[in-house]
Amino acid sequence: MQDESTKHKLLVLFVMEKFETPISEDLLLTICCIDNGWIPYLYCKQVINELIKSAFISRSVTPGDNSSLLSITADGRSCIAYFYNDIPLSLQTEITVFIKENRITYRKKQEFVCDYFRNNDGTFTVALKIQDPSKVLLDLKIVVDSRALATSIKNSWGHTAPEVYKTLHDILLES
Repeated sequence: MQDESTKHKLLVLFVMEKFETPISEDLLLTICCIDNGWIPYLYCKQVINELIKSAFISRSVTPGDNSSLLSITADGRSCIAYFYNDIPLSLQTEITVFIKENRITYRKKQEFVCDYFRNNDGTFTVALKIQDPSKVLLDLKIVVDSRALATSIKNSWGHTAPEVYKTLHDILLES
């Protein structure tokens, strides 16, 4: 393989190809840098920007949201296919197994978003969101009395979001 920069670019492209769906930059950084240490964080940020500039990755803004998602382009897929053998087999296997074992967890983190903030009157607003790669499916804000309740909602959102969405959907369609 050429230099470290080339190696890092191939790894990012390989991870994106294995993930199979658009991915947020934060999630890509988490996978490549924080959870696995395959690429140092600052190098990874630089590599992502270079891959976008060279059109191996595209950035698309989610409608109705300020976030963006990264997708591997046809040129990026061609590049990874051409240089596939330059990625050590042990690393290919490690990445493939990691993505396979954690794909659903990462998708939930990306699709079920929750945060909260304190209001001037001392209450807390919890912002709940369900999104897919192309649109926001649910954007809901709830005001609660305490930080503990806001934290509890935030912590449970990842596994209750599908049920909440289904219940709201069913109730609204019955009317």
